Amino acid sequence: MAAIAPADTPALLDLIRRSGVLPDAIVADTLAAAASLPSDPVHAATALVRKGVLTQFQARMLLAGKVRGFRLGDYLIQDQIGQGGMGAVFLAVHQTLGRKVAIKVLPPAVADDRVALERFLREARTAAALDHPNIVKLFDVCKQADLRYLVMEFVDGQTLEQVVRAGGIAPSRAVGYIAQAAAGLQHAHEKGFIHRDIKPANLMLTADGTVKILDMGLARPVGSSAGLTEQLDLGAVVGTADYVAPEQAMNLPGLDIRADIYSLGVTFYALVTGRPPFSGSTASKLVQHQLKDAPSLSRLDKTFPPKLASVAARMMAKKPDDRYPTPADVILALQPWLTESPNLTAAVSRTEAGRTRLSSSNLHRTIEPAEPTRKKGVPGWVWAAVAGGVLAVAAGGVALGMLMR
Repeated sequence: MAAIAPADTPALLDLIRRSGVLPDAIVADTLAAAASLPSDPVHAATALVRKGVLTQFQARMLLAGKVRGFRLGDYLIQDQIGQGGMGAVFLAVHQTLGRKVAIKVLPPAVADDRVALERFLREARTAAALDHPNIVKLFDVCKQADLRYLVMEFVDGQTLEQVVRAGGIAPSRAVGYIAQAAAGLQHAHEKGFIHRDIKPANLMLTADGTVKILDMGLARPVGSSAGLTEQLDLGAVVGTADYVAPEQAMNLPGLDIRADIYSLGVTFYALVTGRPPFSGSTASKLVQHQLKDAPSLSRLDKTFPPKLASVAARMMAKKPDDRYPTPADVILALQPWLTESPNLTAAVSRTEAGRTRLSSSNLHRTIEPAEPTRKKGVPGWVWAAVAGGVLAVAAGGVALGMLMR
């Protein structure tokens, strides 16, 4: 049945009652106070938002005639906070506990797609296997009627993509954020996972300065257990063109944590410059990741520490063997520019490396970061792949869906 926008305030109040958007007691109070509301439904909804009875999202949906989708299990939907290829993300509140959560909903339109469903469930399995302050926590995976959804930790803050769009930040701040993200990746690495889509949009910054890794939908286990998901990806190039590692864009076998280190290096570059290193079409960006070094940060900015620029260059080396072998090594290389931070100390203490190589006694001591050891010129495997036409952008994709319908 098609949604019908309310013609007047009584019709709006009827939608509120039928939708279940408010607890019964509040609905009764709202209906009792109906006489004090404007007769126009838009003005009435505005008044209810101003009083804190409805959120702006709820008011907007009700004014569009929506009565379904305001509740998922014990959760009341407050707002839509994201939209991506794997579905919409909503802010919700547990009705008993009062806890705010983020709910990622797989749209019914793509729930029957084997690849989309497997990626959705893979995100749940991966997140459930990880427990680290720099990785968003998973609370539950649920199904209601034809909807599947993940209940996750709600992170109140901004993405590092928003930081990049605002023009970037000083290196002294960026190294702390990158080190925290590296600590989260180190934990995932120690558990046998790679993320495959590290980028500023998937890194949340909280008010207290904590960085949290989002979106494990493309993550996968390293090794033989990854066979199923590799088959389901059907050889598609996954990741984001601005930040994807060369070997990942080529869909080469044996992908490991060093692909995430490359993407983290590009993220660092974007944080301090306000933009990714390469521009152009998606295909052009993928080619540049294969063949072109990112501009030297110390050449772009004469005040930028040359040795820190070398660390970034090594993270973004074209060949995996020329990068840092693990995220822990990235943190070690960043030590000379790290200031003492409770967030970072907590981050590294929750990794195996943090109990050995990255203990608090040596985390902030000054060391000389290793210089890149990569060979000059473009690796032969890159030329061979380009000549063979291997570079491609995956066509299609998972359709976007909406919870409300």
